Amino acid sequence: MTPEAFIQDHLQASVPVIVTDAMRDWPALERWSPAYLKQKCGDMEVQVYDDLFALQNIEALSDYLDSNFGKPAGTRCNRYVRAYVRFKDVDFSWADSLFDALADDWDRPAFFPRDAFILPRTPPGGERSPVTDLFPYKGLFISGGGARTRLHRDPFGTDAVLCQFYGEKRLVFYAPDAAASVMDADGYVDPQDIDTARFPAFGAIAPTFEDVLRPGEILFIPGSWFHDVTSLSDSISVTWNFVHESHAESYRREVADMRNDFDRDMLDYLGGRG
Repeated sequence: MTPEAFIQDHLQASVPVIVTDAMRDWPALERWSPAYLKQKCGDMEVQVYDDLFALQNIEALSDYLDSNFGKPAGTRCNRYVRAYVRFKDVDFSWADSLFDALADDWDRPAFFPRDAFILPRTPPGGERSPVTDLFPYKGLFISGGGARTRLHRDPFGTDAVLCQFYGEKRLVFYAPDAAASVMDADGYVDPQDIDTARFPAFGAIAPTFEDVLRPGEILFIPGSWFHDVTSLSDSISVTWNFVHESHAESYRREVADMRNDFDRDMLDYLGGRG
């Protein structure tokens, strides 16, 4: 897929896609096993969350891998490493050093734009790469089998990319027009534990897309799409969010809407308020 085709057919059209061949030459596809990560950066601290982004602990990566990888089939892990690179100006156990240690193992996907980003802000004539530059919510996602990220959509209508290196993930997507059925003022429906009193219309809809993301595949998640992701096995992924100039107007509307008050510190840090 070319960057032009990606921008026209998926970014501008807000259509999810799994690209199956864009990381075939990356060393990480062969290297990134639990043993490799332990050897390379096992003593580095990582952020451990529950299934909906509530921080549970800060611990060494090797401790998480020892406690949560290699469990019997059917075991459900309820702790999820989301090792984020700094995206706001606060003192925290960010994972910048972890990404620095792994930078030679992966690359910018060939279809991913080089420039014209609003978030992170890109000067005229400049370029950005998720390998070397700060992108919102850029993170190494590591999860034991059965771990889950419950249904949600990403802040401010930002688009997202997820690169799968190890293990498989089950994807369940609902289009933005399902909003009235899958969310209310207090949050989102849990498709695996439905509160029918809160979400009476949910039973009448079906997922817009369902699929399995496999090693070597890259998922594009358009802004405002609802997604629920379960690790079918022990899993290692990299993700980042962004806003391209093709979504400038919709992004500015999201930022101007004061109901969308989550992580405005991130916008200031990455230059995304203007």
